[in-house]
This record gives sequence, C-alpha cells and structure tokens, in this order.
Amino acid sequence: MIEIDGAIEHNAMMRPTSDFFAPLAGTAFDVETLAGVISLRLEGCAEMARRGIPEGLPTPLLLIFSGPPAPVLPQDSYYVDHPAMGRQVWHLAPVMPPAPGTADSIVTPPGRARYQVLFA
Repeated sequence: MIEIDGAIEHNAMMRPTSDFFAPLAGTAFDVETLAGVISLRLEGCAEMARRGIPEGLPTPLLLIFSGPPAPVLPQDSYYVDHPAMGRQVWHLAPVMPPAPGTADSIVTPPGRARYQVLFA
C-alpha cells in the first residue's frame, strides 16, 4: 500500500522486499479464481542471487505459498488480496516441494498444494 496525501492507494504497484513479506509468513492471502476465492498461506520468502543484475534494480524475491489440495490452481495471473498490501495481480505457479535436505528450502506442510510467486 502507498499513502498519497493521507489516502491509501491499494492498487499501486508494490516494490516487494523480504523485509515486507517475512513478517507476513503464516498469514492468508486470498486468491480470486474461477472456482471462487481460495486462501493460500505464505510459508516463507527468500531473496534470490542477483547474478549480474544492475545495482539500480531490486533483488529477485521468491514467495512460497501452500493451499488446499484441491483445486490445484494452474499457472496464471490472479488477483491476490491481503490487508497489508491491498489487491495486487500476481503470476502464481504450482511447484513441486524441494528435495529432502535441500539447503535454504522453504517447507510446506504435507498434503497441501505448493505455489510460488517470483518477483524478478
């Protein structure tokens, strides 16, 4: 959310950071789908390697969510709502869980669908 002259602008483009999303881990994000609103829980976030990205550009950020086992959402762009940020349009993709023992992996509970959002 961005405050402009005392008013909150919910649809403003956000600049995602781990400082913003880390405290939101464990909270629900509502995703508008053709099957209705589905709540996904933010399991965690991680900054990705910059690998030659110029200093003026933001660090890539990965968000990992878990959701109900069905319906599994296809990779697509969705409206995503959360009280801390208002409504945004994000590209969500279902992903496989990390291999056991993978360093720095974000764990999702067994039996739940796993999704990622990558801001690059």
